[in-house]
Amino acid sequence: MKVIKLGGSIFKDKDSFFKVLPLLDQDNLVIVVSAPYGVTDLLLNNQINKELLENIYQRLSSLTGFESEELKERVYEILNETDYEKIISHGERCNSLALKLFLEKKGFNVEEKLPEEIELNLTKNGKKLELKRSIKSYFKEKKIYIVPGFYAIHNGKIKTLGRGGSDYTATTLANILDAENVTLYKDVSQLFTCDPKLVKNPFPITKISYEIAELLAYFGAKIIQYKAIAPAKSKNIPIIIKGIDKSGSTIIGNETNVGVLSISFLEDLLFVNGKLKKIPKNAKYMDIFQNNANVIIEKDKFESIKDNFSSISIKENLSLILVGGDLDIGKKLLILNSLYFHNFNFWLLKDGKNFLILLVENKNLKNILNVIHNILFAREGVI
Repeated sequence: MKVIKLGGSIFKDKDSFFKVLPLLDQDNLVIVVSAPYGVTDLLLNNQINKELLENIYQRLSSLTGFESEELKERVYEILNETDYEKIISHGERCNSLALKLFLEKKGFNVEEKLPEEIELNLTKNGKKLELKRSIKSYFKEKKIYIVPGFYAIHNGKIKTLGRGGSDYTATTLANILDAENVTLYKDVSQLFTCDPKLVKNPFPITKISYEIAELLAYFGAKIIQYKAIAPAKSKNIPIIIKGIDKSGSTIIGNETNVGVLSISFLEDLLFVNGKLKKIPKNAKYMDIFQNNANVIIEKDKFESIKDNFSSISIKENLSLILVGGDLDIGKKLLILNSLYFHNFNFWLLKDGKNFLILLVENKNLKNILNVIHNILFAREGVI
């Protein structure tokens, strides 16, 4: 059994479904799909009406290459829907049916399995997906199964899994089904040493450990959702990240290339200092001494924690940087000395065994990333 996940950016034009065909090299396969590119934004930012749903249906029809009453009925299911979670996950449900109908026309033995049908549930606190062995019984036959990603069930209702949630769906199913690997097809073919949009000439990473990948994802690397790593890690299932029509890949597993290093970051954060009444749940970083706490949190989550403090001071427009991997003391000192030399304001939050966590001002983020990257990778090659 293999599990693959198809990201939303793959489904952009009328040729998109045809690009999936070369991936179907076996009958014993689970495909987890995201919503087509841009559809979730349409559902988020517009009133749900017939005009919007017809637009979505026509986009899906252009992917399949034919009209379908069954697909149209699925799209229009939310015409009078008021449940926010059901609305924003509707793109995945529609895309899974569209791909199923397309593959059936091409002669494949295909079955759609919705999360609500297979009891893909969240734990009681709603934080993690349950690893229910009973789900395996829904995938007994040798055929292609298609599952919409991004959502699960909590207390009988649909609950979305956050940005990159389809990654989490895929690795959870890989764990339950004892898959030999799980491949995440995305709009980028590999993990890089830093975001190519901000750093000049980053290097591709071909192998990285679960532990370093988890750190990078937690601190902003968008190539995989942070929660998606644990289900694969617990059973040593390799996670392969690939582009659907691009060469190269990154394997997340037990092995790491010698000398591998990577930089990730989170922007637009708040630094909150004050006396704690209750420990906040949504912090990205927290340091507590007695009842005084330093908390770093995403701006849009501040309202959820402000009542946890009896007194408070705030510093805005900050970013966290994680430098992770084969990082010895010499490299750490070189990074810190270089930032001092360039007169950047920064705070060293954590000096770990194989990582550094820095807090910097938003305005200096790009320059600091390039300084650090130049120190670590002032050479040619692939890591």
